[in-house]
Amino acid sequence: MRRALPDRAERSRRIVDHLIALPEVAAARHVMAYDAVPGEVETASLVAWCSERGVDLAMPEDSDLDPTWPDVVIVPGTAFTADGHRAGQGGGWYDRFLPQCRPDAVFIGIGFQPQLVESVPIEPHDVTLHCVVVEDGPRWCDGR
Repeated sequence: MRRALPDRAERSRRIVDHLIALPEVAAARHVMAYDAVPGEVETASLVAWCSERGVDLAMPEDSDLDPTWPDVVIVPGTAFTADGHRAGQGGGWYDRFLPQCRPDAVFIGIGFQPQLVESVPIEPHDVTLHCVVVEDGPRWCDGR
């Protein structure tokens, strides 16, 4: 479904615009994002925004990344719920990383509107996101 969206670049731009407008992101000094694979929200404009503002940026590929480092973690997924649950790609990287992060780190999922669904399978080890951002704006999952 994600790959079939004809306007992914425009949708991605709108999502990143909403993302960088969030006070938690605007105030962050250390952001962890991801390099998009085909079909995911494109993150190149987020990377450029961080660079222009002197925000330190890390990617999951940075093998020595300390989980206590990021202020904000941008999380991809195949599906998200409005209450902060996500279905990943099946590798479990975020399932292992997120529980090790600082208690004040903010976890933000980004995806396209059709990826926002009623429910996803939930496992005991899953970490709930604080916010999910789609084209029409953020959905805070933690009562904000």
